[in-house]
Amino acid sequence: MIALALLIALGAFALLALASDRHQHRWDGIGIVWRRRGGWVLVALTFVTAFAAWGPVYGAIGGFGLLMLGAGASFLALNLTQR
Repeated sequence: MIALALLIALGAFALLALASDRHQHRWDGIGIVWRRRGGWVLVALTFVTAFAAWGPVYGAIGGFGLLMLGAGASFLALNLTQR
C-alpha cells in the first residue's frame, strides 16, 4: 500500500509539472486543465492511500513525506533530462 501511495505521489507531481508553462510542451496528449485536475486528484488519493496504510496520524505525516519525495523526483526528472 505504501508503494502504491508513492507511485500515486510521483504521478501527481508529474502531472502538475507537465501542466506548467515550462514543461507543457513535453506531452501533447491531454490538455493542461485536465493535467492540473488529475494532479490534484492524485494528491488527494495519495493521502487516502497513506491513511489506509498507516492510519490517520502517521498517514498524514507519511502522506506529506511521500508528496515531498514525489515532488523532488519529478523536479529532478524533468529538469535533468533533455527538453
